[in-house]
This record gives sequence, C-alpha cells and structure tokens, in this order.
Amino acid sequence: MFQPDEKLVKKIDQWIEENTDAFVRDLDRLVAVPSIARTGEGKYPFGEDCAKVLDVATEIAAEYGFIVENHEYYCGSLLVKGTKEEAKRMGLFAHLDVVPLGEDWQYPPLTCTRKDGFLIGRGVGDNKGPGVCGLYALRFLKEQNICLKNDVVLYLGLSEETGMKDIDYFCRTQPVPDFGLVTDTNFPVCYGEKGLIRAEARCQAEGNLISFQAGSVVNVIPSKAEALVGEVTLEEAERRMKGKERITVSQEGTFVKITASGISRHAAFPEGSVNAVYVLAEALTSSGILTGKSHEAVRGLMILTGDDYGQGAGIPFEDSESGKLTCIGSVVQMEDGVLSVSFDVRYPVTINGKEVEKAFEKQVRSLGFQFEMGESSSPAYVPLNHPYIPVLSGICDYVQGKHYDPYTMGGGTYSRHLPAAIGFGPGVPDAPNPFENGHGQGHQPDECVPLDMLLKGVKTYIFALMELDQIL
Repeated sequence: MFQPDEKLVKKIDQWIEENTDAFVRDLDRLVAVPSIARTGEGKYPFGEDCAKVLDVATEIAAEYGFIVENHEYYCGSLLVKGTKEEAKRMGLFAHLDVVPLGEDWQYPPLTCTRKDGFLIGRGVGDNKGPGVCGLYALRFLKEQNICLKNDVVLYLGLSEETGMKDIDYFCRTQPVPDFGLVTDTNFPVCYGEKGLIRAEARCQAEGNLISFQAGSVVNVIPSKAEALVGEVTLEEAERRMKGKERITVSQEGTFVKITASGISRHAAFPEGSVNAVYVLAEALTSSGILTGKSHEAVRGLMILTGDDYGQGAGIPFEDSESGKLTCIGSVVQMEDGVLSVSFDVRYPVTINGKEVEKAFEKQVRSLGFQFEMGESSSPAYVPLNHPYIPVLSGICDYVQGKHYDPYTMGGGTYSRHLPAAIGFGPGVPDAPNPFENGHGQGHQPDECVPLDMLLKGVKTYIFALMELDQIL
C-alpha cells in the first residue's frame, strides 16, 4: 500500500490550492488557440495554429523557469536533468492539438470556462489540461527543490489527433524515455490499447443522389449527415420520411435536402453515440427514395455502418483482454458520382490485424465497394504483471481515495509509438458529466472536466515521478 510522508502530502495540497487559479489561467491561454493539426498549411508541419499553441506553451513554461525545446514545430519537449551522472529518463507525454470544434456548443469553445467545479472548452480534457498537469508536477518539484536522480522529459505533441507524425519524428531524432506515462487516458493504468486500422470504401452511386456529406475527422462519430436528392418533390420526400426519427427534410434549390442528426463521441468509445451516417443511410434506403446505383450504394453504406462493433462490416472480433472490436464509418463524401466512406477500426489486443483487414475487405467488396487500406498500427500491450503497474495503481488508490482496476481500451495514444509506456490518467472512469445528449465528453461540444480531477492528476504525477525515480 502506498503511504507517502504526511508532511509532503500537506505541502503538495497547500501548493496546489495556492496555484489553482494560475493553473486555470494557464490552461485558458492554451484553450484560446484553435490548434487543429492541418498538414500542408503554411510553413509549419501541422499548420499555423499548432505552431502558435506550442509558442504559448513555451511562454508559460518560461515564466516558471523552464526551457521548452522546439523540435521544428513537430513537437516540443521540456527536460529536467537528474542528479545521477548516468541517469535514466522518465517521460510525461501530452498533446496540444485538438479535434475540430464542431457545432452546437452552449459555452465558448475557445475559452476555459470555470463553472460549478468544471472546466469547459475544447482541449480541457483532451489533452491540454493533462499537459498542464504534467507541467505543474514539474513546477512543484522545482519550486520545492526536490531533485530527482533521473531525468524527466515533458513531451508536448502537435499531431496526436491526426496520425501521430509528431511522436514518430521525436522518436527518430531524440532520446526516447526509458519509461513513459501518457497523460491521455483514465487512471489507474491503461496497460493495453487496441490495434488501429483506417480504411476507405468507394462505390459508384449514379442516380438521383446528388451529394452525401458527413464528418470531417475519421476518429469522431459524426453528429450530422446531409444528402441532396433530385427527381423528387419536397412533398413526396416528406411523405416518405414521415415518422423517421432524427430526420428533417427541406428544400434546397431544385433539390431536396435530407438531414440526419446523431450523437457524437470519440470513435474508439461509441457507447451512447448515434452515428448520423447510419441514420441517414437507413432513412434513404428504407424510404425507397433513391434510384439507380444510388440506392445500392447507400444500402451498402447502411449495412457497413449499421452497428459499432463490426457485425455489418464482417469483422465482429473480440477477446477477453480488451473486449469487442469497434468499427465506425465516420467521414462520407460524394464526388463525380462516387460515394466514399472512411472507417476507423479498433481491434482487440490478441487479434491478428491482417486477419481483420482480410475479412473487412471481403465484406466491403461483396457490397460492391472498392477497398483501400490507410494507416494501421499494432496493439500496444504491457503485461499486467509488469512491476510498475502495482506501484502506479497504489498511488492512484491513495490520491483518489478509492480503487480502480487497470484496464485496456480502444483509444490510441502515444503509448503505441513508444517502446515502454503506459496510459496513466488524469481521467477517472466515473467522472461526472453535467451535460446530456452528446455534450461534455472529449471530441464532443462543451468538452468538460472536473477541475478537481485535474488537480488530483497533478498530485498523482508528483508522487509517480518520485516513486518511479527510486525504482527505474
């Protein structure tokens, strides 16, 4: 059982209380930058806004006496040297890029709003808030003159949400920590992440379907999908769509627009979501409103997106370690009569990715679509009996005042790109959410976190660094 020195505990608690307002102000400075990674935009690898947010983080760190090394705007890192001559290196990994803002916010997305014990704004949880947690853990150690034997590096990434080219660059050009804590999960310890497959299916869709649009980011379940349909009157379309939930019909020029609403969530965590792609595809198919190849194309889309766990896609894999595969058709476009859909697939840690790919391609082609593989990455998996896991779990139990079990998940973090790393907070699985109906979670409008949860994260990271320093 983890039992820290009581004097140290009081010192940490007092310091955090005294610096809570500063914590929120620093986070607000980062949230104010809409740091959505965009390749090919300007002279920076991930665009102007991602460069700007790293500059802001650098300014904040400098105010506390730290120096952030800028790795050509691929990422930044803050190094605190240890006292040992041949020191090993511990890592805290966070990212400053965010997903697109989306629509339907009740609070300003680029402001860190503090309300009723919560912080609300894009990135407060995923993942600017955890990045500030890491910085404040290092700040406490520095200001209290607590010198660790080993080095600590705080990594600040800029393209975690869009392919993780930032961490690949870092690992190619910089010393990689001997052990890393990725601050982009829930406590206590995420010891496994599902494998990742991204793929695209395309199909000829000539007929009266003029357009079908949904989503903008492959790892976000879309909350809205729209189709333009020709050769039908508004009255006929309204009759055919009568009684269909989450569907609205309107006139747009000479065409009829049919809009579906859903509930957005991160593609790796579809529970509680409603994929607007499926809602629209099902409505268009069952109504019989489409003609020619349009009907068969959208019917195929309906089948492929009909559930979140790969049944319709022909890949219903699962295992005891990490549960069911997830498969989300998230970004749909139509151009020159060709309907395309991008998929985000997270497969269980013990399943062979090539087997998933083969079965997926077979099902896609059977429905008349072409299949093209995109990026992929193998599962990240650290055995549950790893010696650091009980140490870190014990720290979490102490700080949280309750026990959480180590777990695996479908989300992908920097862990899968590092030789020795695990997911380590600062979220908790039972964190309250003051919002309903697709608001409040990461990747949703009104993204929010309890402030107390982040402050407990600071405390946990202080203890974790001190304990790992003794056993590394």
